[in-house]
Amino acid sequence: MKKTILLSITAFCLIQLNAQDDVKKKANETKYTNKEFKVGWTKGGFVNFTGSNLILKNWAAGGSGSTGILFSGSAFAIKKKGISLWENYLDLNYGVVQNGPWKVDDPDGKLNDPNNPASGVVQVTNPFVKSDDRLVFQTKYGRKINDKANYAALFNLNTQLFPGYLPEDKFKRDLPVSDIFSQAFGYAAVGIDYKPTSYLSVFLSPITLKYTYVHNKRLAQNFGNEPFTKFRAEMGWYLNTQIKKDIMKNISWQSRLELFNSYNKDYLFKRIDINWQNTINMKVNKYITVSLITQMLYDDDVDVNAAQEGKQVRTQWKHFTGFGINYTFGDKL
Repeated sequence: MKKTILLSITAFCLIQLNAQDDVKKKANETKYTNKEFKVGWTKGGFVNFTGSNLILKNWAAGGSGSTGILFSGSAFAIKKKGISLWENYLDLNYGVVQNGPWKVDDPDGKLNDPNNPASGVVQVTNPFVKSDDRLVFQTKYGRKINDKANYAALFNLNTQLFPGYLPEDKFKRDLPVSDIFSQAFGYAAVGIDYKPTSYLSVFLSPITLKYTYVHNKRLAQNFGNEPFTKFRAEMGWYLNTQIKKDIMKNISWQSRLELFNSYNKDYLFKRIDINWQNTINMKVNKYITVSLITQMLYDDDVDVNAAQEGKQVRTQWKHFTGFGINYTFGDKL
């Protein structure tokens, strides 16, 4: 686990060093200045619909067909006035997938059902199951120190919108293992926001409150709270690094790394929470985009498999590749 965390952080640091090298090269060629937002509001965002479909019939090599749909959207609203800058960001993702044929055997169906001429296992429509569900909101207010740094206060929220079930519970016969605001977590922090380039932002806070809220008390322990306790708070240090850069023509890269470490003596510099997401968008034309998304989460307060006895702490990974329709609106960052 420690090796995974160290390798992940090292990789991210190397990426940032390479990005800094690019900046130095450009600075030698031309006078480089930070991107400045216009006075007043800058607003915009995008919506994306991605689909996939695999059909197999009489396929000798075997396999299973599948159908997948993903919606993703992002919006921002940024206000600049004098030496102050207020940034607001909202990201939404929701996806479903259906594996196997359109009709499947119902494992709880009745044998020899008089209403079923085949007198076999009842067949039902194969349900779609949730493959992605994410809501992230962040607001940050800063006041200028110099051309590259601001005093800043930040608040963010991470949660999902719909109930989630264990992978094997495709018919939703058991209770959900997650739901809206079960869990919800985020940070309230004050610190320094450093922006050395137009595409890199580093926010560092020595005074940070991490909160974990679980609306469904039944699920409290799954996310590190005391039994049937909705709210947990921790004080610690926090690092939020964000990159948004065009790495090639029609190819953009976005990365966000969050690190949090509690000041609890048993946690300090030993148990670091990690939330790291990378998105690469490859634009085919004005509306068609190929997206690659990878997210890594590590929090040793979270039980990744509540159905198994004892707390199962693991690094969580999510990978997605999609080809879909993209629509961009408003201003461009």
